[in-house]
Amino acid sequence: MQQLLPGSRQLLEAFATSLISRWDDLLQLRHQTLTCFDIEHIHDLRVTSRRLRGAIEQLGPFIGTERMERLRRPVRRLTRELGLVRNLDETLLYLEKSGEQGLEPLLVSLGQQRTQEAAQARRLLESLDCMKLERQLRAAAAALVTPDNIASQGLLALLSERNLALYYPIHALLPLVAAPEMVEERHALRIAVKKWRYFTELLHAILGGKQQPLLDQLRQYQSLLGDMNDRVVIATLLHETADLPEAVRESLLKTIAKEQRKLLKKLCGLLNEKPIVYRFEL
Repeated sequence: MQQLLPGSRQLLEAFATSLISRWDDLLQLRHQTLTCFDIEHIHDLRVTSRRLRGAIEQLGPFIGTERMERLRRPVRRLTRELGLVRNLDETLLYLEKSGEQGLEPLLVSLGQQRTQEAAQARRLLESLDCMKLERQLRAAAAALVTPDNIASQGLLALLSERNLALYYPIHALLPLVAAPEMVEERHALRIAVKKWRYFTELLHAILGGKQQPLLDQLRQYQSLLGDMNDRVVIATLLHETADLPEAVRESLLKTIAKEQRKLLKKLCGLLNEKPIVYRFEL
C-alpha cells in the first residue's frame, strides 16, 4: 500500500466533499431551470456544470481516465447545449438594446432558433440520468479517500502539475493579445483563463481559500474577454445575414468596432496593471 503524504487524506476528503457539493448544486439548479427556463437560470446552470466538469477532470489519476471520461461526457454535453441557448440570449439582448430599426426579421429568426435550442436543452435536462450519475459520482468520491488509489507523488504534486499545465497557454498568449488583429489569440486566452479559473476554484475549496485574489483577477479577465468575444460572434452573424438592410448592418458593425476599441484599451490597461502571473497558494 502506498503511503499518503502528511495532510493528504484531509485534502482528498476536501476534494471528495467539493465534488459532491458541485453535483448537489447542479441538481438544485437543474430543478430551478426546468421550472423557470430563463436567461439567468440557464447561465447559472451552465457555470455550475463547468465547475462540476472542472472537478471531474481531476479524477483521472484516482479512478482511471476511462471512468473519468464516462462521468465527464454527459456534463460536457449539458454545458454545450446550454451554451448555445446562452449565446442566442446574449445576441438577442444586444441587438434589442441597440435600438436599430430594420432588425425585426433577424430578431424573429434568432427568436425561433432560441426556442428550438431551448427545447433541445430542456429535453437533455429532463433525460439526464441523475440517479446513475449520482451513484457514479459518489463512488468516485469514495475512491478518492482510498489510499490504494492515490498516485505515489501525492495529491499536492498532482494539483501543482495540473495548475502549471493550465497556466502554460496563458503565459504563451499574454504577449500576443494586445494587438487589435489578434482576435483568435484573445479567444484562445479567454478559454485558457476560464479553464484556469475553474480549476483555481477547486483549489480554493480544497486548500482552504487562499486563492481569492487570483480568482478575482481571472474573473476580470474572463469578463472582459467574454465581452469582446460576444461582439466578434455578433459581428460575424451580421456579416452572414443576407437579408439585413445594408445601412443597419454598417451602423451596427461601426458601433461594435467602436466598442471593441474601448474594450481593447481596457484589456491593455489590465495587462499592464494586473498581469497574470503563475501562482500556487498553499
